[in-house]
Amino acid sequence: MKKLLIILVAPLFLMTAQAQEASRVTEQIEVTLHDAVAVPQFSLFEIYCAGNPLFMSLITLCLVGVFLAAWRMPSRVKELGLLALMLGIVSFLVGIFQANSVLMQTADISPVVISGGLMAAVIAPIWGCAVYCISLVVRLIQKPKTI
Repeated sequence: MKKLLIILVAPLFLMTAQAQEASRVTEQIEVTLHDAVAVPQFSLFEIYCAGNPLFMSLITLCLVGVFLAAWRMPSRVKELGLLALMLGIVSFLVGIFQANSVLMQTADISPVVISGGLMAAVIAPIWGCAVYCISLVVRLIQKPKTI
């Protein structure tokens, strides 16, 4: 009877000891993360505005056009998605050009400022790629099934 009790209770003690050790390690990680540099949280509207509002609006219009074309002109869905992708790439190139012109005028710029500018420059291409992927999915759904 004592052996059976030891067999049943011993794993319980081991699990509680492991749980306490895991919670201690988790607390250490949380303290370390808390002391680290905080990553800023942005709303979707702030991200949208940071990605050059002109190009982001044009890409969003392409998204609306994709859904309207899916209803009226199904053959134009993929072309509107490609237009959104190209607008995203053009926005990236314009952003890099603007960043380089600022870098040429200012001699000493922090790497944090440069990385923030690059992060803002890639928002529109990411949105353009997302709209292009949506247009491909819409096109796949619309294609007639042939057997």
